[in-house]
Amino acid sequence: MMKQRNNNIEAQVAETMKLIDEIKPLKVNHLFRVRLMQRVEREFEQKSEHARPMFGNRIDLRLAFMVLLIIVNLGGTLLTVQQNSHSATSGISEMLDKLSDDYTSQEFAYYDQTSPAQTETVTNDSQTP
Repeated sequence: MMKQRNNNIEAQVAETMKLIDEIKPLKVNHLFRVRLMQRVEREFEQKSEHARPMFGNRIDLRLAFMVLLIIVNLGGTLLTVQQNSHSATSGISEMLDKLSDDYTSQEFAYYDQTSPAQTETVTNDSQTP
């Protein structure tokens, strides 16, 4: 089996070498580079002409998508404002009362009280002649 595989490989190598020997040599032309560059420029111009409308379409799609997002955001904002509009007028005074209640609770009472050491120094300072 291994011998058959080696024979197969040798046959393919011999066929490839035969094809390489049959290839005609390339003729060197001094205008080859000029013609190649002209062809590249022509193909590039054709591709760029086809690409321009595609670029314009992409900008149009992006603009349309941005406008759609803005409309959806504005619609959501309007719905939210309309649902909460009846409580907004009376809610300001209630909110201010709630905030003042939050800061006058027992949790924050130690901020309002002066420490005993401070009260003693104040009374000692006032008692000295």
